[in-house]
Amino acid sequence: MMSKSPENGGILPFFNTETEAMHPATERAARRKLHILISSIGTHGHVHPLIAAGQELMQRGHEVRFITGEYFREAVERAGLAFTPMFSTAQYLAAVQDTKIWRSPWQGVRASWRHLSPAMRQGYAALLEHLRPGESVLVGNSLAFWVRLAQEKFCNRAATVHFSPIAFLSADDPPAGILPGLNHLPAWSIRTLFGLIERTVTDPIICPDVNAFRASIGLAPIRSFGRRWQHSPDRVICTFPEWFAAPAPDWPVNTVCTGFAALPAGNQGLDPALEVFLAAGPAPIVFTPGSGVGSAQLFFARALETCQVLGRRAVLATPFRAQLPETLPDFAHHAAYAPYDVLSRRVPVFVHAGGIGTIGLLLAAGTKQLLTPFTAEQVDNAARAAALGAGLVLSPKASARQWAQTLSQLLESAAIAQSCARLAQTCAAAPRTEALIADWIEKLHPHNGGAPVA
Repeated sequence: MMSKSPENGGILPFFNTETEAMHPATERAARRKLHILISSIGTHGHVHPLIAAGQELMQRGHEVRFITGEYFREAVERAGLAFTPMFSTAQYLAAVQDTKIWRSPWQGVRASWRHLSPAMRQGYAALLEHLRPGESVLVGNSLAFWVRLAQEKFCNRAATVHFSPIAFLSADDPPAGILPGLNHLPAWSIRTLFGLIERTVTDPIICPDVNAFRASIGLAPIRSFGRRWQHSPDRVICTFPEWFAAPAPDWPVNTVCTGFAALPAGNQGLDPALEVFLAAGPAPIVFTPGSGVGSAQLFFARALETCQVLGRRAVLATPFRAQLPETLPDFAHHAAYAPYDVLSRRVPVFVHAGGIGTIGLLLAAGTKQLLTPFTAEQVDNAARAAALGAGLVLSPKASARQWAQTLSQLLESAAIAQSCARLAQTCAAAPRTEALIADWIEKLHPHNGGAPVA
């Protein structure tokens, strides 16, 4: 599961030679004004990185349109991008407040698909409003399945963007969080197991809906959804560096790693009330279950109990105030929103669920992390971050005593502080991720060859 570790303290180069050698071709492509349609569905961590890439492409002179939920309209339009909504704010809130998504990997697939199935149809309809067959360059994140459908239907070039390594379900680099002990099995047995999971769990839930919709638009059915069809045959772009998860032999051959992607705060500072709280005492600990979690009452209860035991102050970051007690103690402050790239440099520790965007921002800031993952994806992300020395992992269901002990250990650890400082230096020396993503998207244009990118 762990990333490959060279002699330089376990850190691989942030970019590879293929990425560097590719720039002359993208400079030629940049002279043409491309029509680019970017689709994303999910939480802030799924949408904001592609907004940043869209901004980069727009600044290069391309015509860029962003297709996502109405909930993200303000962020997209603030970035200066054309916006097309494809599902309502009510749909988004219903999904993030669906507790069944977080219960187990197996229940989560079925619960998630109840929200993703209608979104697939809505996304396809929204995309068709602006699609130029054979001309538009399409970009979609892991869950924007309608991009793959349009790619097949209209022969447009397209890139799939994966934010986390678990998207590949690799048998050669098995993810933590699926089943315990996977990394002790040979690759062939893991591959067989993943195939069984697809045939008995994910495909029976997803393929009937996908194939029914495919039939309605004149496409043949697919046999399996997960490890094959969801990846674009043109290009797969990973928004994490190779030193976090190096491409495994069973990843698609057209896969490239860039770096951790996020939407920078720019000139956006912290909320005045948060600034007052920060100035009123010692640096607090930040607790957040993620921007897309609306049912984390236990997480915040543990946060408050832990800070009371340790005598620490706390920032509770969530857009969903109902998860918190009606009245907070004096040592705690609620922040509905805060730019983490700013806040992370003002605090000693972030306690969070292991979202890849948050991990990337905290690695860049050199901030210690206590990772309390809810989902299989977050378990894998957290294990990789901890293996790099960036923090510790703890179950969100652990007792308040365990939370206090682990957090105290983390605060006192000089070794983790040194690792965080080294990782921050590695991030600072890397090229801008949004520029690398934009390079690969530009290279997809048909004028660059029209065949699958090698």
